[in-house]
Amino acid sequence: QHGTAKQRIQNQLSYKLGQAMIINSKNVLNYILLPFILISIVISHKQEQKAYQFKIKKDPSLKLPPLETYPDYNEAMKFKNHLSYKLGKEFIKASKTWYKGGIFIFLYRVFKLYKKMKRKS
Repeated sequence: QHGTAKQRIQNQLSYKLGQAMIINSKNVLNYILLPFILISIVISHKQEQKAYQFKIKKDPSLKLPPLETYPDYNEAMKFKNHLSYKLGKEFIKASKTWYKGGIFIFLYRVFKLYKKMKRKS
């Protein structure tokens, strides 16, 4: 009825953004289009969130249960360690502090994340 914890993690904005960055980093044209793709993901995510809030306001029984109550919770937590989730999380942090040089910090953190992931494999 509510799906799985894995689906809920994959539906979070940070995962969606990170996945889009990875998928669209394959060629130059996609790099150019990436800002527009990310903006469209953010807009559609906000619309989904508004629709969800409207639904649960109308019928509170539709509210999703806490993530911890799902049977696949532990498996889903592994998705928070995926590169796509971490990339998206760092991007959201950077976009909130863009005026403090957040984008440069983001690039540095992506480099560190890449090195860390490379060391693991």
